[in-house]
Amino acid sequence: MAKTNEQKAKRASRPSDTLTSIHEGFGLQYFRRGRDKQWRFAGQQPDEVVRMIVRRHWWFLVQPALPFLGSILLLFLVFGGAIALPAPSALWFLAEAAVFLLVIATGAWFAYRDLIVWWFETYLITNKRIISSANFLLKATRKEVPIERVQQVGVDTRDSLLGILLDFGTVHVYLTGGDLVMKDIPVPKAVKDAIQGVSEDFKAQKKPEKPIPKPKDPDIAAAIEELAKEKTVPTLPDADKDYPPLRNPDRLRGPRRRFSSIFRVTADIHYFSGEYSVKYLQHSPYILYRNMALPILALLFVLPIGLVTPRTVPGVPNSWWLILGALILGILLWIFFVYVDYLDDVYILTNRRIIDIERKFFFIFESRLEVEYKNIRDVRVVIPSVFEQFLNIGNVYVETPGSSPNIIFESIDRPFEMQDLVLGIKGHKDKEDKVKKDNDEKKLLRSWFSTMFATLEGTNKSYGAPDLKNMDLLSAIYRVQEMELEVEVLKEDVPNVAMEPGRVISQNPPAGTLMNKGSKIEVVLSKR
Repeated sequence: MAKTNEQKAKRASRPSDTLTSIHEGFGLQYFRRGRDKQWRFAGQQPDEVVRMIVRRHWWFLVQPALPFLGSILLLFLVFGGAIALPAPSALWFLAEAAVFLLVIATGAWFAYRDLIVWWFETYLITNKRIISSANFLLKATRKEVPIERVQQVGVDTRDSLLGILLDFGTVHVYLTGGDLVMKDIPVPKAVKDAIQGVSEDFKAQKKPEKPIPKPKDPDIAAAIEELAKEKTVPTLPDADKDYPPLRNPDRLRGPRRRFSSIFRVTADIHYFSGEYSVKYLQHSPYILYRNMALPILALLFVLPIGLVTPRTVPGVPNSWWLILGALILGILLWIFFVYVDYLDDVYILTNRRIIDIERKFFFIFESRLEVEYKNIRDVRVVIPSVFEQFLNIGNVYVETPGSSPNIIFESIDRPFEMQDLVLGIKGHKDKEDKVKKDNDEKKLLRSWFSTMFATLEGTNKSYGAPDLKNMDLLSAIYRVQEMELEVEVLKEDVPNVAMEPGRVISQNPPAGTLMNKGSKIEVVLSKR
């Protein structure tokens, strides 16, 4: 009995990830709840705790389950028909058997193709990382994101009306150097709060970095600071700084500029981590004036005729004013649509890509074309006519290799400046990365040299020789004695420049040379 109890105690103390790792490759038991009511999974660290397990919303099982649900409904109908009309019994038996097999087949197919996949496609949010996993039989994928890389979390439930009604949507986790997009997630705000809570707890528990030791010698410390001075990281203009911030801070990042005039529609564009708007570019106002010319001329033609006709032509019906009002209203709407269409045809230049967005009929239709700067092969300018050259209007062609889409900035002002802007943004990333790399290397070298010199000073075995030039002998002796060194006057000599007698002209070894405790510095003094 004692041996049995000992075996039970050993089994109870056995790490649960040992059990789950056995089944991980077959996708049968990737995680489980232990005796302490805490979730356990394969590869779990000793102090790691699962905060939340997230799957896609159950609604996405409804559509693939329709054949299975339909076969169940058909089975009930067959049972009802057999009860209502028992004869002929053999025919009903065959129908029941056939429908029953159909239920089993559709149920097995639904479970194999959708239910199991839905169950094992999970996001595990722990106090240390976010794990995206999909385990099914012999195929398993797993992606991990350390929680310290989380910068911000945004949510979006506007993908569809069902998303608003059933409360599911997208959770976009902005990371350092990447993104994690969790689509079709139930209660996305709760998931966002869980990730942000874990991130804040992690940052609160993170130990502060140890301060870099500073050498006691001021000359050495100043030299290290001068060598480690960081360069200014080049920045691009922020086109959104003059726009008001979004009312909902939980929303996904995107352009702050609104569309569709008075309707103030938000563009369905989601930025990546570190992406921001650099410039909003529109067609030249000349295009607006040209498109406005026809409706304005129509309005100037209709108004005089409509007002003069009742006075000059007898027998005009009373409906004339109704027709005239409808016609004028139609022309005004024409002008309004032309104006809004001009405003909504926008090119958005971010620090990562170019987005050609064009909205039609306010929020009913939106077309979008995107090109990343890294895929740009060439940028050229074409001015179609002398008149447009006089107005400084032209087309900028952004060309990409292969089958990638090209973007054409049609009829924009100052096309050559826009060409330089696109090329400048394209090369900005390399410049920015180079400066950041240089600054990181300087920071690392500063830490190395500061630590080295501070350690050498702390051993009391070596020192950096101070700079004694232009000091009088007494001041030089005091300065050297502070560093436990000695001064020896080698000789006196006439200085090359005007100098009071008794001042140090030169020294050996030079300033900054490492010296052992008790070493001597030979100096030459000035004389008349």
